[in-house]
Formats: sequence, C-alpha cells, structure tokens
Amino acid sequence: MVIMELGFAGQKVVAQDFGYTVALTFSGGYEIRIETVFALLDSSGTHEITPGAESDTRLVGRVVTSAASDDRGGLRIDFADDVRLVVLADDDFEAWTLAGPDGFKVVSAPGGELSVWSPPT
Repeated sequence: MVIMELGFAGQKVVAQDFGYTVALTFSGGYEIRIETVFALLDSSGTHEITPGAESDTRLVGRVVTSAASDDRGGLRIDFADDVRLVVLADDDFEAWTLAGPDGFKVVSAPGGELSVWSPPT
C-alpha cells in the first residue's frame, strides 16, 4: 500500500555510488541513500544488491516514472524502461533516506516507521 508519493517522478539518475551505502543522485536536487540489501527487477529477473559488495548495476540516465514509500517503510522506484528498485524496511537499521530540495527529507527508521521533514514554508 502506497502511503507517500515522494515527488521526484520525471527526474533522471545523474550519479551513482555503490559503496557501503548505495547513493543515487537525481536531477532536481534529490538523493537517496540505501543502507540495506535491495532488489532491482528488470526483464531478466530479480537482482539482489548488497551495499558494500561489487555491483555492475548501471542506473545513471534512467528516468523515474514513480517513487513512493509504503505503510511498512519500504521504497519503490519505477523507471521508464521497466526497471524497478525495491527496498524493504529493516528491523534494526535505517533502510533508506531521501533528501530533497529545501530541506525535504524522508527516513525509513528501524522497524519501518517513516520520519518526514517537510521544506520550510
């Protein structure tokens, strides 16, 4: 169940860093950091990605068609070329963090609760 559209549909991945966290930088001033195992689904199947492990995954240039969190703290990003990124909440750690323009921030806290900071008005 979707509980929050994250507001960066139409943005393009402009940089990626697959280190001990996976960082994806999008046009429009958005960045996601993933700190837990996640899945990338494409026409060839489901690929498990582990932060800190080597990966030949290339996301730069892909355009987001939908980005949302769910009621359990998960994250789903759909890309225009039928690729989907899925992150489940982690019981013990922050699974993912989204930082956006003007101080917007969403964190999937341990256990799946979402913490949200809205831009100042």
